[in-house]
Amino acid sequence: MTTDPPAEAPPNVHGQRVLVAGATGYLGRHLVRALVDAGCRVRVLVRRPEQATTFPGGVDAFVGQVTDPATLSGVTDGVDVVFSALGITRQRGGGKYLDVDYRGNLALLRLAEKAGVARFVYVSVLHGRELRGTVRLAAAKEKFVDALDASPVSSVVVRPTGYFSDMGEFLTMAGRGTVSLIGDGQLRINPISGRDVAAACIEAAASTATDVQIGGPDVLSYEAIARAAFAAHGTAPRIRHLPRGLVVAAVRVLARCTPEHVYGPLQFLIAVMTHEMTAPPTGSDHLANFFARQTVASGEASTAHDAPTAG
Repeated sequence: MTTDPPAEAPPNVHGQRVLVAGATGYLGRHLVRALVDAGCRVRVLVRRPEQATTFPGGVDAFVGQVTDPATLSGVTDGVDVVFSALGITRQRGGGKYLDVDYRGNLALLRLAEKAGVARFVYVSVLHGRELRGTVRLAAAKEKFVDALDASPVSSVVVRPTGYFSDMGEFLTMAGRGTVSLIGDGQLRINPISGRDVAAACIEAAASTATDVQIGGPDVLSYEAIARAAFAAHGTAPRIRHLPRGLVVAAVRVLARCTPEHVYGPLQFLIAVMTHEMTAPPTGSDHLANFFARQTVASGEASTAHDAPTAG
């Protein structure tokens, strides 16, 4: 955690007017819920009018497209703190990382500067600086971080290890009978729930930190996560180990001959699974409970499951 103080003391977000960008995503919804519970006056940026009805009463919805800055006029007016979880995770509709993760966030930042916003909280990825040279998603996010660092608006970048929702891919593979891992599966990650990331973002907003790395309470190898996924299904583990070099080479080939929406998510996934992704632990939600919750929701309830926590 970097603790260089910004030019002015950051605001306590409790009771403040806040804007959440990326509010319809996994983390964004947890952020909205946590900020409402904190007594904030919450505005969300949504792409379509019908999305406004999916938020709690009292949440102010602003309809606009971050890829069309003309539709964003006024979105930051009266706002004290911007929380941006805006970014592409699974590319749909032809959007590109630079269009959304960089230019979309940059459009919000420029409006925040004009409106006199006191603090900008941006959610990037762990090891983003190291990955920017080889991973398109990280490159776009870190390009925005560069702009944020140069901005007069006080800011903090929050860097989670990986969300519980991402770990759901292990649960899906286990449900199909086999989990594929890269290499020996002994690299580690401490994934974190959306609820715990949201709490960390609120804490970071009121701190003097400029860059915060966070992970969940449990440090696990990828093999351990695979075994936990099988345990949630109540099935025997069947794990396939793929040669790291072969997988990395295959993704490099895809990057040369397929569109970004094809190779981009794979490129990021492989980068994550071939690096240690551990960060200082925070929060109280456990991955095993999230897996239990997901299998219960899909009709695989078991009396052996622990009571789930929010993920």
